[in-house]
Amino acid sequence: MKKLLRGILFLSLLAIVVVLGIVFLRPNLIISKEDAKKELALPASHFVKWQGAELHYVDEGSGIPVLVIHGFGGSTRNFSKVAALLKDSFRVVRVDLPGFGLSDFPDIGDKPDYVKMYRDYITFILDTLHLDSVYVMGNSMGGGIAWLAAADHPTKVKKLILLNSAGYDVTNVSGKLTMFKYKSFGHVFDKGMPMFMSKSGMLSCYADSSKVEEAVWKLNNHFSNREGNIQNMLTLARAQQFPDTNLIKLVQCPTLIIWGKQDRVIPVEHAESFHHDIKNSKVIIYDPCGHTPMMECPEKVAKDFLEFVRN
Repeated sequence: MKKLLRGILFLSLLAIVVVLGIVFLRPNLIISKEDAKKELALPASHFVKWQGAELHYVDEGSGIPVLVIHGFGGSTRNFSKVAALLKDSFRVVRVDLPGFGLSDFPDIGDKPDYVKMYRDYITFILDTLHLDSVYVMGNSMGGGIAWLAAADHPTKVKKLILLNSAGYDVTNVSGKLTMFKYKSFGHVFDKGMPMFMSKSGMLSCYADSSKVEEAVWKLNNHFSNREGNIQNMLTLARAQQFPDTNLIKLVQCPTLIIWGKQDRVIPVEHAESFHHDIKNSKVIIYDPCGHTPMMECPEKVAKDFLEFVRN
């Protein structure tokens, strides 16, 4: 029995040493802002200054504008497949939120209000890009920013599309970002986000693992490792600032609520909460589908979007 216990202890310590070696002795994966801009910008990329920060967005197509907002840790590329399906009929504007993708984090003082910052940023984008009559689509954290935009700009946001949106029970939902919240754990990312974490993160967002593409999680890893981005994620996760859920009831525009039934990040039951609080709304549940329908089921999202905005 003692030999068995010693063997288990030895294997456990060996596993810890191997993991620590992988994390701390691996190559530096951080990509400078200049190199990231060269490697990751698209032909339709644009950059604009706001509050001392350089912000990135992708502007494609023509017609009624659709403002598209990604979630925590994401980028414009999360909506690449949906944008490709819509840009022949609409002007699709995909933004990298401040602190993500190819967008810098602005300097907003010693006592930052991050919710206000993102609300002000959307106002800036709507005004700067002359989006005076727009459809707004958002996923997860981006969904939370999308419904805030609809509440803040009722005359501009004509229709709202929420994909597995943040909004309810946010403290518990954010608890799933535990690894970002503790300062001691932050040193794990001193050399960037390990590739295996990007892969496992993407797997956790899908219901059908066969749809997880290597090229996509590798691309996500490059965006995460852009200089400053991991620190921005750590800052936001530790701040624990969330919009007031009661503001959801201010949304008056027609709203399409899409959810993946197998979402392990934000429970599918939250779809009914949105449906209850947004009176002019419709719910569609995808099965099987996880937390990012626009990546896992882009054809369905595009089809349901078209039916929604054309009716």
